[in-house]
Amino acid sequence: MQMGEDVDPLLPGHKCIAIFGFCDIRKFTDATEVLQEGVMLFVNEIGEIVHGVVDRYQGAANKNIGDAFLLVWKFDEDSIHTNGETGELELVPSNKVSQLCDMSLISFLKIIGLTKRSRKMKKYANHAGLNKRMPNYEVKMGFGLHQ
Repeated sequence: MQMGEDVDPLLPGHKCIAIFGFCDIRKFTDATEVLQEGVMLFVNEIGEIVHGVVDRYQGAANKNIGDAFLLVWKFDEDSIHTNGETGELELVPSNKVSQLCDMSLISFLKIIGLTKRSRKMKKYANHAGLNKRMPNYEVKMGFGLHQ
C-alpha cells in the first residue's frame, strides 16, 4: 500500500501476534480544565517520554487519543507458528519472545520513573492552578498490557 492510499477492507490481511499496551494520564479532565490551551503541550511532553521509551524498548506508538496512548510490541514471523490442529497462531517459546515480553513491561516501569524525575513534569507538580484543584498534584499514569 502506498502512502495516502485508503485501506480496502475487502482485501485479505494477515494475522499477527503482538503485545498491546495502553496507558493514560490520570485526572486528565481536571488537568484539561486548569491548563486549557496549555493541555496540548502537557500531552505532548508526556508523549515525548512515552514514545521515546517504547521505541527504545522495541515497541511502537500506535495511536494517541486524548489522554491515552496505544502501544504495540510485535513478534517477528520466526517467533510465531500455526498450530496444526486448531489453525491458530501461537508463539514459539524462546529467549527472543521472553525478551520482548520483558521489554514491554520494562517500558512501563521506565515511563513511571521518567515522569517522576522529568523537569518538564515537575513544572506541573508545582503549577499553582493544578495544586489548587488537586492538592499535591503530580503526573500519574495508568497502564495495561495485553497479548
